[in-house]
Amino acid sequence: MSNLQEFLDYVWSFYNTKDGLYPIEGITKQMVLDASWLYLQMCAYPSQPESWGDGDTTDREHVRDIILNGPSFLGGN
Repeated sequence: MSNLQEFLDYVWSFYNTKDGLYPIEGITKQMVLDASWLYLQMCAYPSQPESWGDGDTTDREHVRDIILNGPSFLGGN
């Protein structure tokens, strides 16, 4: 990925409820942005097991997991 917007669009293309491959009910672009920002912050700390993979599938799935299981400020469960 060359920039954050490209990654956000990539995540959105998989999980949006209109034409996403794996739609997440109730997802919003703000949730994708918030979860992505949190994930990037997590990747910045050496003590965390996550590491940024240049916006690859694993990064997208980590963002998905934050949306599904993450803090209530993301609007998830």
